[in-house]
Amino acid sequence: MGHKGKRRRNGLQPTRSPWRSRALAALAVVVLVAGGAWWLWPTPEAEGGTPRLVVDRETVDLGNLAFETPTRASFTITNAGDGTLKISDVPRVKALEGC
Repeated sequence: MGHKGKRRRNGLQPTRSPWRSRALAALAVVVLVAGGAWWLWPTPEAEGGTPRLVVDRETVDLGNLAFETPTRASFTITNAGDGTLKISDVPRVKALEGC
């Protein structure tokens, strides 16, 4: 028995290609780098800036109304700043009596 190395059960030598393991290693590196870049990529909120809320009007004159009469008023709000404006809760309206 002058044969060196191990043989498989079916008698064939295993064939290994060096490019396959290198390609898998390169793919793993690419996935790790892309995942790290995505994780660390700055979001618009993290970039800074200051949001600035602008309302088209501050008061609404509805005239004389009977007590508990349902009314509706619309306001247009915009963000004039360079940061992200988030409105997390519906703001309460303050009604001034006799104004």
